[in-house]
Formats: sequence, C-alpha cells, structure tokens
Amino acid sequence: MKREIRRVLTITAFAVSALILIVIVNQLIQFANFLGGIHPVFGQVSLILFLIVAAVAVLAPVWLYFKLPGRLIPPETDEGAEFDRYIENLSKRLGGNPIVKMDQVSGVDDVREAIHVLDKESDKSIKRTANRAFITTAISQNGALDALFILGLQFRLIWEIAHIYAQRPTIKDLSYLYTNVMVTAFIASSIDEAEYYEIVESSMSQGIGSVLSFVPGTTMVINSVITGSSNAFLTLRVGKVAQQYCGTLVKRRRQSIRNSATAEAAKMLAGIVYDGTKIVVKHIGKAPLRLASKPFRRGKKEE
Repeated sequence: MKREIRRVLTITAFAVSALILIVIVNQLIQFANFLGGIHPVFGQVSLILFLIVAAVAVLAPVWLYFKLPGRLIPPETDEGAEFDRYIENLSKRLGGNPIVKMDQVSGVDDVREAIHVLDKESDKSIKRTANRAFITTAISQNGALDALFILGLQFRLIWEIAHIYAQRPTIKDLSYLYTNVMVTAFIASSIDEAEYYEIVESSMSQGIGSVLSFVPGTTMVINSVITGSSNAFLTLRVGKVAQQYCGTLVKRRRQSIRNSATAEAAKMLAGIVYDGTKIVVKHIGKAPLRLASKPFRRGKKEE
C-alpha cells in the first residue's frame, strides 16, 4: 500500500513539474518574441539566455543531489565497529562545521563536545522561533492564518536546525528529517490532552502571574496568552524533536524522543510565556489609547 501511494505521489510530482516547466518555457518564448518585435537580435539573444537559465534551474538541484554526501545513520548501540565508523564519519562532518570552532574533532569525547556546542546554537533558533510563534498568534487571533504561519515557522525551524548540525544536508537528509520530525511531533497519541493543558497552565501561572495585575481586560489577555502558549509549546517541541534526531549518537525509539522533547519544551515554555506576555500586554494596553486618540488626530489633519 505504501509503495503504491509513493509511486502515485512520485508520478504526480513529475507530471506537475513537467506542466509547470512547459508553462514557464512557453512564457519565456512569448517574452522573447515580444523582444524580437523590437529588434530580431533582442529576441534571439533573450531566448537563448532564458533557456540557459531554465536549464540551470532544472539541472542544478539534480547536480547538488548527487554531489552532496548522504545522510549519516546512527547505529543501534554505542559499541562495536559500526559505532566506530559512525563516529569517524561524524567527526569529519563536525570538523568542517563553522559553528563548532574546534581545531580537530576526533573521538567520542570531541564529538560529544561539538554536539553540545551545536545544541546551544540550535536552542537559540528554537527559542527565537517559539517567541515569534507566541507573539504573532497571541496578537493575531486568526485561526486559519495562524495555522499556516505556524506550519511555515516550524518547517523553517527544521531547516535551520538541519543546517546547524550538518553544514550542507542533502535532499535525502532533509526529507528524512522532515518526515520523522513531523510524524513524531504531530502524532495524535504522543501527548495526553490533560498533560498538555497542565503544561500550558503551569507555564502561564509562572509567566504571567506578575504581569496581569497591571492590565485591565484580563480575559482578553488570558485568551491571547493561551493561544500563544499553545503554538509556542508545539514549536518548541518540534524544534527539540529535530534537535534530537540531528544530534543523537545512537538510534533512539520514537516514544523516547517524544517524551524527552515534551519535557524539555515544557521547561523552556515558562520563560517564553513571560517575555511574550509583557509584549502582548504592552500592545493591548496601548490599543485603547490609540483608538481614543483617533478623533483628535483626524481633527488635526482636517485643520
């Protein structure tokens, strides 16, 4: 069944790509004909240049796909020849990573130290993306657009983390990472609903307890913070799952990764809720003042 679905999707992807390519080439030819109406030389030169650009755009990804190295698959255990080969290959990849900044990466200890450096760097990306998810969705309060925005943020976060751990991941690397992260992060049974609400409630009580006392219209703020906290937590969790897939030395069970990512995301959530709530409160607090001052601003413009 999976093979048939994969085959159908592959054929569909090739068919759609071919149609898009035909449309692009057709538009380029029409534009070249338009330039040819001005002067025949313009038309011929532009057509050749357009076709070269189109060929490069199609062939460059294929060339990169075969040029870049394949993904490194962690072994089952941290002992034996397979683990030693993996550490050796991983050492070479980490040694060429500009974020690591180590003179030489050799052996398990150096690899762990290098991964620790990459963990810190990826944590910055995870927190930055979660903060953006919290503030944007807490202020926006638009379900459909927020869902698309969060999905885009999370895919970009996975891309950033993949680049942090592997300087130039291949298409295989990214497809493997996206598939595993999205399946692991969004599986329905991965986190119990009661546990989820408990995490968000705990983070909210730590993050907004001292902030809300200064704000009128507390209900509006709480609703905004609930929405922002939910999306921030999911984003943190996706980032932590991606981090663990990229930085592991041995294969880990999906359930173990989910549980660990949930626990780490919960620890990071309180700080993000606290910082984000201050910004949300600031915007909501200014809104009535801006509305009240509108008539006066209009009067000044009319004068």
